Amino acid sequence: MGHPLTAIIVLSYNGLEVTKKFLKHLYANTDNFVLLMIDNGSTDGSVEYLSDFCNKYNAVFIANDKNLGVIDGRNQGYKIYSSLPDRPSCFCFLDNDQFVNSGWLDHHYDVMNQSEADLVGVEAWLMNSSFRPVKQCKNTRDPWTYVGCGGMLIKEIVAETIGMFDPQFNPCYFEDPDYCFRAIDAGFNIAWNSKAKLIHLPHQTLGKNSNRMKHFQISHAKFLDKWRKKRRRPLRQRLVESLA
Repeated sequence: MGHPLTAIIVLSYNGLEVTKKFLKHLYANTDNFVLLMIDNGSTDGSVEYLSDFCNKYNAVFIANDKNLGVIDGRNQGYKIYSSLPDRPSCFCFLDNDQFVNSGWLDHHYDVMNQSEADLVGVEAWLMNSSFRPVKQCKNTRDPWTYVGCGGMLIKEIVAETIGMFDPQFNPCYFEDPDYCFRAIDAGFNIAWNSKAKLIHLPHQTLGKNSNRMKHFQISHAKFLDKWRKKRRRPLRQRLVESLA
């Protein structure tokens, strides 16, 4: 049985050729979805291309005049999703450098259902006691602390309960562990799809940003201030094996 209708929220910022490849993979390997495409102030022809593409495929397209940042852009995507008539019960964030393969979304839902999870991610990270990500996990037996936002499938009830990403972390970094911590504290279950059927190209956007480390340090300080006093006990690990 196929997966239910799903809203897929995607941000783009320049990198038009990567975005074209992303869309080719998405439409070749995904069914029963509605695309919500947000351009974050591109200047390389992406706006014109995406406007034509989304018009052709009946997708929702928003072109921002400036770069709102990753977090505010994703929150904007959620607001669009929440305003859809008869909106799907789940939505998914994909990065425009995540190339999906056949059956990827069915597999995501399989993991969600088998794990009785409310949120499924594709990249799991382990944090140390200083709340710094120190390891991207590869083995399902490894302890992990949170899953990243790119590729995250979320039930609507989660966002209705805890809201979306904390804007204080804009433009980037630490919004994903914050969201996972909040979801866990609200009683939701998180699963890691370690065998997710997609390929993520590294550092296609943030890696080209000269302020990358500065943003990381600022967001880390804010994360510490928010969570250090709340997390006196050991970090809660969610060890859920993915489907083969």
